Amino acid sequence: MVDAGYNEPRLVALYDEDNAGSWDTDFYAGQLGDAPLRVADVGCGTGSFAVRLAQAGHAVTGVDPAEGMLAVARTRDGAELVTWLDGTAVDLPVGAFDAAVMTGHAFQCLLTESEILETLKAVRSRLAPGGTFYFETRNPSAKAWLEWDSSRDVPAVQESSAGPLEVTWRLLAVKEQPGGVLVTFEDRTVFLADGATFASSSTLKFTRADVLERLLNDAGFAEVDWFGDWHGGPLAPETSREIIVAARTPAAG
Repeated sequence: MVDAGYNEPRLVALYDEDNAGSWDTDFYAGQLGDAPLRVADVGCGTGSFAVRLAQAGHAVTGVDPAEGMLAVARTRDGAELVTWLDGTAVDLPVGAFDAAVMTGHAFQCLLTESEILETLKAVRSRLAPGGTFYFETRNPSAKAWLEWDSSRDVPAVQESSAGPLEVTWRLLAVKEQPGGVLVTFEDRTVFLADGATFASSSTLKFTRADVLERLLNDAGFAEVDWFGDWHGGPLAPETSREIIVAARTPAAG
């Protein structure tokens, strides 16, 4: 299911402001390099990275299940350079991509091992021999969700292009599983200019690296590079905040 916030126009309009950091996309752009590639941006959101890659000379297809996010993507400067699709990885066209990316922790919206495996297989089947799938997920060992509850604090006011906002977060549930953790939280945004309030709940899956390794193997990936931070440092399964993956398909021949 698509989080309601990804289709609410007033929230979608602020998405790029709320996610202005480029440490992740800078890392992935560096991994992709300068030579033109055929790239699939899975869960492309408002399309900022897809357009950036296209402007750098790559042939990019962006796919996302949220119509509200795609509406923004299709109107941004440079959007005509990208092929936009409504859907998920299984809706990508059959044919060889050299690389696929899944940024913004979108991978964590896959809530079961079967959903993860379905996505991995879909991407794997569309990559050329030696192609690479880049994605990240938060490491459950770091317990990032402990920082996601501001309900006991005095609501902070932040400035935005839509005027002052009051944004609060509330942790609703943490469910331990054999392969990781499911975390459900609510975010509430109040537009102080007119009092309009929007609240939505989301669930994310935090999957352990050893489970990801098994699923990647089951999906047919041949080699995996593991990183633990956006500087390319090694993964420390017990302490790294991020699990960053570069999974390659078998080479030709």
